[in-house]
Amino acid sequence: MKDRLIPKEKLTAYQRWEVAAFATEQRAAQLPSEPPAVEALSPLAPTIAAEPAPPEPAVVLPTAEDVQRIEEEARASGYADGYAAGYATGSTAAKDAATTLAALMDNLQQALAEIDQNVADQLLGLAIEIANQVLRQSLRVRPELLLPVVREAVSTLHGHHGQPMLFVNPQDAALVRSHLGERLAHANWRIIDDSALSAGGCRVELGAGEVDATVETRWRRVIEAIGVSQEWLDVRG
Repeated sequence: MKDRLIPKEKLTAYQRWEVAAFATEQRAAQLPSEPPAVEALSPLAPTIAAEPAPPEPAVVLPTAEDVQRIEEEARASGYADGYAAGYATGSTAAKDAATTLAALMDNLQQALAEIDQNVADQLLGLAIEIANQVLRQSLRVRPELLLPVVREAVSTLHGHHGQPMLFVNPQDAALVRSHLGERLAHANWRIIDDSALSAGGCRVELGAGEVDATVETRWRRVIEAIGVSQEWLDVRG
């Protein structure tokens, strides 16, 4: 039996639905399968609440006590650092000052020692000069002080062979002849005037031997005996 076509306008509502539904099912069978669409939520359906974001940390402002404590800590830290730096600087300055003071004291002591030595040298030189002047003045006032000197010089070369000779200043020759002339003549001594000799001194020669008893030589022996050299006297003079 052949299908009989029914005009569209003559189809009932039920028949139209059947055909349409069949056509829809036929098209769905021909189309590739697709994932089911997510049904839209009804406005009346309960919504799933989103997880709330973690709260931001609260900003804690420092109190007046905190500010004061921070200032005191900063001040204490700065004081400690400043004290340490100042102490180091002060210690270095003190050491430098002590070193400078020690050097100054050494220089002062050295200067005082030099001054003391210079004063002592000057006093010694003055004393020696005074003694020299006193000796020469004494020989001029008391020329007989030469006689013990002549006796000692003559006795030193006594017993040697040869012609003994006694050299004296012409001012002293008469004194020696009047007091020792006879004694010296018995011993074959010759008294010779020598103007090169200073008054108050003499020189004795016998053969190769000689005794220098001049004023200058006797004076040099005296000052050398007390630890003063003739070169020092020459420099000081």
